[in-house]
Amino acid sequence: MGTSVNRDFRWDRIILVAIILIGCSSGVVALVSDDETPSQQKQYLSHPEPISKLNGYNLPEKELAVALGGNANNEFVSSEDVVEPKTKDVKLGSLLPCSCCKKTIRVPKNPYTRHQSAARSLPSSFFVKNDSELSYGLSVNKLVEVSDGRGYRIDRLKYSKAVLLPEVRDLLENMGHDYADALKGTDSEGTVFRVTSMTRTDHQQRSLRRRNRNATNSQSTHSYGASFDIAFMDRANEDDNCNRPTREIQKLLLRYQKEGRILIIPEGGCMHITLLRVKP
Repeated sequence: MGTSVNRDFRWDRIILVAIILIGCSSGVVALVSDDETPSQQKQYLSHPEPISKLNGYNLPEKELAVALGGNANNEFVSSEDVVEPKTKDVKLGSLLPCSCCKKTIRVPKNPYTRHQSAARSLPSSFFVKNDSELSYGLSVNKLVEVSDGRGYRIDRLKYSKAVLLPEVRDLLENMGHDYADALKGTDSEGTVFRVTSMTRTDHQQRSLRRRNRNATNSQSTHSYGASFDIAFMDRANEDDNCNRPTREIQKLLLRYQKEGRILIIPEGGCMHITLLRVKP
């Protein structure tokens, strides 16, 4: 008898708890419900800060493409009507240059004694001891001033002067034209090689020797106005790399060397070039 009463009592309690739970859940639904159904609720995307506001980031300046026959009404134009902006001209020397030295260029080395012999044998050649003799050479046209030309430019010179023997100046101009022609119509068009040393007085040579262990202890061919150094190629296009400029300067040097027009010494920081003979 006692067992039956206990079972009835337990079922009553279970039914009571179930009723309470159902009532509580209904109340919770009523409290959290919204006027909008899930399908009506708006969705938003959060936008990050403009890239120009990020610390340490400089937004590159770019020109917008210009539509042919554009108008002031901002009318829609198709992609076929859009002209891409041209690459801005780059000041020569403002980009990292391509190196022209024995580490990047493979050409045979001619003995320096041959350079010296060739320098002494050129028609207008003479040994420039000091500034007075350099000025004299210019006054009698044994030396001529040199400036930037097609395919090459002159660096700021500290231990030499921008003068050469007339026939060596002609060699430099010919090499510049040939280099510019080789790059014409390519992505490297406008690239020039940079001349970093020309005629030195003997006094300048001694001063350089104290700072540069590669400077010769004997009479330098630079002191005859017979040599110049090429150390870099300056790119005119920031999208261009050094592959073509380096390849073309190597081809140019090899051709002139094989034709017997120049002698070359590949150095750690430049190519030392001496006129061997004047092209007939």
